[in-house]
Amino acid sequence: MLVEKCDFLSRRRLRASSSRMYQVVNSTKLYIPSVEIGLWGGEVKAKLKFDQLEKEYTLKFKKNQTGGTQICQDFREDVFVENSDYMVEGIDWFRQMCLQKNVTIGRLEIEAIFNPQKVEKTLDLVLRKSETPLKIKSIFCVGMTTADIMWKIMHYSDKKVLKEMKVKHRKARSLVSSEIPMVFDLCRNLKKIEMECTCIVSDEDLLALNASVIVLKFENFSEDLIYKLIEKFTNRREEGSAFWIVDSKWAHRKQKLSFKAIPPGLEKVFCQNGYENYQLIDTNKPTVSLRLSDCEVILEIGDTSKADFWIDDPDYDLLDDRAFDESDSEDDEDEF
Repeated sequence: MLVEKCDFLSRRRLRASSSRMYQVVNSTKLYIPSVEIGLWGGEVKAKLKFDQLEKEYTLKFKKNQTGGTQICQDFREDVFVENSDYMVEGIDWFRQMCLQKNVTIGRLEIEAIFNPQKVEKTLDLVLRKSETPLKIKSIFCVGMTTADIMWKIMHYSDKKVLKEMKVKHRKARSLVSSEIPMVFDLCRNLKKIEMECTCIVSDEDLLALNASVIVLKFENFSEDLIYKLIEKFTNRREEGSAFWIVDSKWAHRKQKLSFKAIPPGLEKVFCQNGYENYQLIDTNKPTVSLRLSDCEVILEIGDTSKADFWIDDPDYDLLDDRAFDESDSEDDEDEF
């Protein structure tokens, strides 16, 4: 009971004090709201965020001049580990802190913009050491070819805990495809999915997703897919479910989405600010609200406040090219 009241640093000190306290701390539940892992050329940055009563806890693992690892942390002297790989040291620290049966992570954010193949290989090498799966509720990957890295993390995650996924990169490939059964099985049962990329995903695979909240920013959405998604969500009528589709081709080339048919039952109620608004009202079921514009489709069923789109962030503009400019964030730690 006393350990449960301790902050993260106190827990670390207790773990190091004796083998008995090591066991006590490891058997006490810990919830970490947010973990951020940044992997750049010659550096791994790990940041753990707790509630407002505790400070962020950040470590940097750097390649030193002798080829070993330099570990930097706030208000403490640097630690040097000779004959070591900085990436292995950084990911292994993440494993020790977070890959425990009593630790649950609210949201894991991972950004890799340097040597993703090495990152993926190192993740596999380090994470396989533990018999305990990662307990992550949601995962967010951004950066050059991070899709494979995300699948690797999801592979080592507890499937009963993982419910949300977000991928953001214009060049990501093979995101949701039935041709990759392991990945497809992981994705189809998630509750919330958000994808922003230029990749090819079949209509059949997108329609097979069971998520109640879906955000998609692709190119060339077919009219048939949009019709069937509206029909699927409307027929299911799950309170709080929603989807948001944005055609990125329109944003860059000014080509409009085409809507030749709306599923029966939805009636146009008004037009405003370039949107056509439709509703399906039933006193015994949640109201279906549909908004259509030249580049996007938004469908909401009942009270969607719990949907809480990741993309709906005042500091992030969905249609702003700068959100996809890799050169802006490659050398700027503040961006992460």
